[in-house]
Amino acid sequence: MNRRRLIAGSAALPLARPVSAAKPRRLKPQVGDVLVHAFGERAGTLIAPQDVPSEPVSAFPKEPSTGIVRDGSLHNQVSVLRLPTERLTPRAQRYAIALPPDSIVVYSAACTHTGCEVNGWNPDAGRLVCPCHGSEFDVADAARVVNGPAPKPLAMLKVELTDGALRVAGGFSRRVGPEPP
Repeated sequence: MNRRRLIAGSAALPLARPVSAAKPRRLKPQVGDVLVHAFGERAGTLIAPQDVPSEPVSAFPKEPSTGIVRDGSLHNQVSVLRLPTERLTPRAQRYAIALPPDSIVVYSAACTHTGCEVNGWNPDAGRLVCPCHGSEFDVADAARVVNGPAPKPLAMLKVELTDGALRVAGGFSRRVGPEPP
């Protein structure tokens, strides 16, 4: 390599950031993160199974050793739900924490249509609802789209129960939010 190319190529090095230097609040949920309440007077506090009633609880992942809440992106916001285990399809059960007679499942709150926050709840049908365009997702059936225009189900997040806390045990089941243009 000649000197000119070496100098030109190295000029960009100070601008490059290693992945580890990325903004930790924007990082995707990491294995080992715990789930914490996203909003309200309990924001930032751990979510225990007894904190999940029959309605969804909004949450963010939190890195336990640093205390950093990964709330810098809607793609990190999730909905935590408690459902009767017998209602869950096999696919939903793969991502669920079984706490007989119920199970806890965790879904991305980013709609697969345009990326709006899915924060509505239809308790009679057991569906998460996107307020932007009316998409509905059947939470017992791995967030299958039952009313469009969303083209795909919401992503599920693999979690486990350790020391009374909901802890991230794997990545999302699919891409979070809408497909890029």
